[in-house]
Amino acid sequence: MLRTGNTNRQKKKEIVMKSPRIRAPLLALAGLCLLLLPSEKATAAGNLQVTITDLGVLPGGSYSSAYSINNHGKIAGHAYDINGALTAVQWVNGVISPIPSLDPSTVSLPEDMNDAGEMAGTHRVSGRVYLGVYWNSANFPFQLPSLANGTPTLVRSHAITASGLVAGMGQEGSPNYFGHAVVWYRNSLLTDLGFMGGGTYSEAYGINDFGDVVGAANVASTAQHAFLWSNGQFTDLSTWAGGGASSIAHAINNKGEIVGLNASVASLWKDGAVQALPMPAGISAYTPAVDINDAGDIIATGSKGYPIEVGVLWRNGQPIELGTLPGGTISRVRRINATGEIVGEANTANGGPFHAVKWTVNTVAGNTAPTVTLVATSPTTLSRGQSVSFRGTFTDPDAGDGPWTYTWTWGNGSTAGSVAAPGNIVATRLYATRGTFKVTLTIQDARGGSGKSNAITIRVR
Repeated sequence: MLRTGNTNRQKKKEIVMKSPRIRAPLLALAGLCLLLLPSEKATAAGNLQVTITDLGVLPGGSYSSAYSINNHGKIAGHAYDINGALTAVQWVNGVISPIPSLDPSTVSLPEDMNDAGEMAGTHRVSGRVYLGVYWNSANFPFQLPSLANGTPTLVRSHAITASGLVAGMGQEGSPNYFGHAVVWYRNSLLTDLGFMGGGTYSEAYGINDFGDVVGAANVASTAQHAFLWSNGQFTDLSTWAGGGASSIAHAINNKGEIVGLNASVASLWKDGAVQALPMPAGISAYTPAVDINDAGDIIATGSKGYPIEVGVLWRNGQPIELGTLPGGTISRVRRINATGEIVGEANTANGGPFHAVKWTVNTVAGNTAPTVTLVATSPTTLSRGQSVSFRGTFTDPDAGDGPWTYTWTWGNGSTAGSVAAPGNIVATRLYATRGTFKVTLTIQDARGGSGKSNAITIRVR
């Protein structure tokens, strides 16, 4: 399960914690649960059916939001209770119920969850005071320790692996108070990742089951850059040299595929190269991709013009708009599990309250995907500044499924277009930097059936 980095958009109460002790109000939680009475909407997207389900709210409450889901379908997030207090909650087998926070007077947010039910998240005390939280499989919260000789007043945790590795940030003490990307093993500090390239800040947002960590770090005096930390070494993932916080890696799967924001657009790092993710028509690309599962499904929240937002899923490289609740206008995604279930929040009406939601995306029978092959028509080993030519060929037994859209993935970017009939698609790509690049061609029919070609490796000297 992989960290998103999204923040709660609803107002939270800001009060100072009265005690560092964990005071879980377990007895008070016993009666506060509600059987889920779902509201659903199903829409077609080509040969896929997208279903959004309202997960409901606590009795007397008006708001809920889902932040994490594991592969067994357990969901966690937060919700307002009958008194208007923001409370950590879970959804299990159709039932919403509170779970304990570090302190009952304010909320701990469970941001990620593994299949054992262990969770990682952050407890906001007040202002810029945050505590990292680990919940064990019995939903009991533990405060995560900061660095040795560090301060506990700025600790955040964002992601947890199947084995209980937790990724986030801890703050060093006086005089600098710099934030360090760190990894805990459950509620014990394991590794201080330190800094990248002479920087003074780093924060981990995602971690996979092999212990590879991604996040954001500044480099010397420059803006923050997306990073990969693996085998004790940082790799700077950013390809953008301008000012501002434009590059961040949010999540990494067990194949080493990374998603986030690069050059200010939703991006995927794969096979040693970064590519911008194509967006559905009418949705802005200036948004981070926030999660990816091992099947390569990617999610993000895109903008349709302020204040309208909508969740987006990429499946087989193709973007799918996830839609909103009946009568609603906004949806936001936070996490995707291995089976492709997605959770987040959506409003129930224009200007209405937000409820936690879950999306499921299923293939509808009756459409055969195109078959795609790819060949290079010029040498694939070349010098920097030279080009390679390609010919893609596709067939589709469903002759009436046009027009067909295509996406070239070059290894140094992507381009797209459409054709009216099956056949050949030719293109030429220039490679200005040294390296190894994988090229593929993906074809999608008008009903959403998608086929991907073989990959061709380009080596630039």
